[in-house]
Amino acid sequence: MFNLFDKILNFILRNPLVFWSCMAANAVGVVWGGWVWYGPQLAAAPLWAWPFVPDCPLAALLATVAFLGLYYGRQWGWFNAFAAFACVKYGLWTLAFWLRHWSGVGFVPGYWPLEAMLFVSHIGLTCEGLLLAMRIGPPGLPARLGIVAWYALSILVDYGLGHHPPLTYAVPLSYAFWTATLLTVALGAALAFLLFPFSARAPGVSAGGEVGTPAIPVFTPDPPQDR
Repeated sequence: MFNLFDKILNFILRNPLVFWSCMAANAVGVVWGGWVWYGPQLAAAPLWAWPFVPDCPLAALLATVAFLGLYYGRQWGWFNAFAAFACVKYGLWTLAFWLRHWSGVGFVPGYWPLEAMLFVSHIGLTCEGLLLAMRIGPPGLPARLGIVAWYALSILVDYGLGHHPPLTYAVPLSYAFWTATLLTVALGAALAFLLFPFSARAPGVSAGGEVGTPAIPVFTPDPPQDR
């Protein structure tokens, strides 16, 4: 499975048309999600809460920056881990949100194309996080704990202080809270305790070592074995 994700990531990084198409899709998600979905909530929230309010648009923005770093040969292991955590957590949370909504009210006439688009786009967001997980370092223990602490704090801000994402009447607040909590615990445990054998590979270097040149990951072949 890790090899499959690694091959997909390499394919994206080595094909400019595919890469920039993905970045354009992310940009649309950041602008539309931040302006349309979270715009009224951001307008009503204090400035200190803004980093915690637009969950998925912010995750897409972090992923865009992380992928640009990989494309241009930057080695930002801890930042890639931070972005991957956001993409997987908020991507899966949104999928769980819509599944619960549809199980309660079904597809609402006139709105189901938008709902289906949001569902599919967040499958993509989750996949982006899994791809970024191929290049997370691994980060040191302080960085891992700091990332987990940030996303634990986001639960407090969202559900303790009332800045959680907009919910439909079919999705109880308790369901949203426990979904976010369980995802944070599971991803936090994976980040804090796994050894990441797959992330020991080269995180990507620029071809020729020049700034502005797309990154081409370099792998060292295993030495030949005596027979």
